[in-house]
Amino acid sequence: MTRKDYIRLAGALKWTRPSNPVCPFRNAALVLEYQTKIWRDTVVSVADALAEDNSRFDRNRFYQAAGLGPE
Repeated sequence: MTRKDYIRLAGALKWTRPSNPVCPFRNAALVLEYQTKIWRDTVVSVADALAEDNSRFDRNRFYQAAGLGPE
C-alpha cells in the first residue's frame, strides 16, 4: 500500500466516527460510548494490520488522521 492509500483509509475511518446521535433511548450517552469504543477498536485494529505490513508505519500519525489522536 502507498501513503496515499493510508491517507484514504484514515479519512474513511474518521468519517465513520460516531457523533451525538438523535437517539430514542434513555441512555443515549451509553449508546454513543459503546459505538465510540467499537470505532476506536476498529481504528486500532486497522493500524495493527498496517504496522504489520510496513515497518515504517507511523501509528500516531495514522491515529491523528483517523480522528483518534495519539495514544
